[in-house]
Amino acid sequence: MALVGVDSKRFEVRDSSILQQMPWLTQETHALRWMDHCGSEITHHDGRCCVEAREWFLGWARSMEAASLVEGGMRAPTWLSDRFEWGPSAWPIPWCELIEQKVIDCGVFAALAREVFLAQGTPAFPAQAVIRYSDRCTRHWQQYWKEGDPGTSRELFPWVGSELVYHEICVVESKPGVARFYDSTWGNWYIPQSRLGYGSLVALRAFCSEDLQWGKYQIRPLEWLVIS
Repeated sequence: MALVGVDSKRFEVRDSSILQQMPWLTQETHALRWMDHCGSEITHHDGRCCVEAREWFLGWARSMEAASLVEGGMRAPTWLSDRFEWGPSAWPIPWCELIEQKVIDCGVFAALAREVFLAQGTPAFPAQAVIRYSDRCTRHWQQYWKEGDPGTSRELFPWVGSELVYHEICVVESKPGVARFYDSTWGNWYIPQSRLGYGSLVALRAFCSEDLQWGKYQIRPLEWLVIS
């Protein structure tokens, strides 16, 4: 889980009735901001600095794929966590600054994973999740994020709730009409089934271009799907 950035193609939820569909969100102070947020995007300066930085990253990705396992015709970028640690990122963040970072949040991890999948020819889109954890765990993350504040004027998104957290992931169309959700922060694929308890997926949303099937679930573009 981590912070997220600002996208110019912002999808806004102005009507608080969205909470009626997901009543468990009413306990969360920042729930409407979670619902009102769209997928993070790495920004791009109008110059060679960001062009060269992105080209460097994609070149590095290709070199890392040689040692990656092929699954369903895709090579998931599990190696991202070898290059970056998970932690606070200040947004917005341009490509030329990103490649100098050692610590990034889930929004950056997800954006980088999309770049890798797209370079492989696999359709990939931003996706979001709400995940359940214990209040003991969320208190720890709140303190960690406060201590790790980069100390800039740029935004740190309030992703940690009391028992729920907002998280950014990546959805790919592994084959026509079929979705797979990849958590690039932790390097694992989500299983399309509901479960309860610590670390359980509560809801997700995909910014895909058309309806996709994920196990028994139908994923509709921009619509939150309640899992448990």
